Amino acid sequence: MSGLLMFKVLYCGQVGFLIHMDVLTPVSNPSENTMMMKKPVFAGALLSTVFVLAGCQTIPQSEHDQVVMQQQKEFEKEISKKDQAHALQQQDLEAQLAELKMQKQAAELQAAQPATAQVSNASVESSLFPPNAELGHCYSRVLIPASYKTITDKVLVTPASEQVTIAPAKYKKVAQRVVVNAAYERLEIIPATYKTVNEKVMTSAAHTHLETVPAIYETVVEKVLDKPAHTVWKRGAGFQSSALETKIDNGTGEIMCLVEVPASYRTITKKVLKTPARAVEEHHPAEYTTVAKRVVDQPSATRTITVPAEYETVMVRQIETPEREVRTQTPAVYNDVARSEKTSEASLTWEEVLCEDNMTPQTITQLQRLLKTAGNYAGPIDGVYGPMTERAVNGYAEHNGLPTGSRLVSLKTAEHIGLKAN
Repeated sequence: MSGLLMFKVLYCGQVGFLIHMDVLTPVSNPSENTMMMKKPVFAGALLSTVFVLAGCQTIPQSEHDQVVMQQQKEFEKEISKKDQAHALQQQDLEAQLAELKMQKQAAELQAAQPATAQVSNASVESSLFPPNAELGHCYSRVLIPASYKTITDKVLVTPASEQVTIAPAKYKKVAQRVVVNAAYERLEIIPATYKTVNEKVMTSAAHTHLETVPAIYETVVEKVLDKPAHTVWKRGAGFQSSALETKIDNGTGEIMCLVEVPASYRTITKKVLKTPARAVEEHHPAEYTTVAKRVVDQPSATRTITVPAEYETVMVRQIETPEREVRTQTPAVYNDVARSEKTSEASLTWEEVLCEDNMTPQTITQLQRLLKTAGNYAGPIDGVYGPMTERAVNGYAEHNGLPTGSRLVSLKTAEHIGLKAN
């Protein structure tokens, strides 16, 4: 059972008991995404049964178990019916989806076919109707699949190679005189010799000294201007003789005279420079003293002493046969690989199909059985040409390289599967 059956038994004391059942049924979405939906079943979706008895204590246990088992069987039958209905609905939706995809593919193929230049109106009209149509026959535009041929190619599996191995060398032991300590030269140092000599050494170099002579000043008496000459206005006619300008005061009637006042001076004593300060250069000779000094009599020197080499006889390992390279050739390995190559493109053309008059329930039942035998149909044998049967017909035609894309059964597909239509 695909659903999940949940029982809830509620004890009601002496009055009775209640049995409540919920069914969780998985529902498949016809699209690519699948989700789980919870559906309570009431009377086929959710069923609740209430048993009211005289008293729970008076019901025999065996009768109670039989009632519960009977209700459980009824629920299981109802859920099985729902599951079958959901499966059929899903198959119908998948068939419709496959049909839409085939129609889309046919439309894209028809749109992709290049238009031929300068096509006459007669040829265009003829493509809209089946050529050489016969009375009483039915036709439909179908998709002729592309044809392929098998080509065998020789494919390199393992390229030719060369294996290289090294044959080891062979050795032998021989006596050989070898240098233990190589010859070398060493330097011997001869130290320097010294002597004491007297030498006159200058203690103070000749130099000059500048002596400063201070400046000399003297005191002088000088007459300086105290007040400069200026003019003033004075009242009175007595100044008219020496006045520079006269005027009468209109208010008082007095005569105003502009009189010049001479400059006044005063005497000051100040100290002035007589001889400026200067520097006098004085010369001082160099000073010397005699000291005893230790100097090199014979400088240090070196001499080279040669030390001979030291030898010893030892057994050494020598190569008798050197190692060598061995090359082994491995030929290439090829396999025959079959590949499919397109020889013609898919195209739309008119094909004869079974008319609706010929698609009787008996013919459809025969078609469904043939499709089920071929492994293309998994639906019920009900004599109804629905989406599942249509999808199975197109799947069989596509698998066997027959025309596809029509909602009806092409005559070639019917003959190929062995259908005998009335």
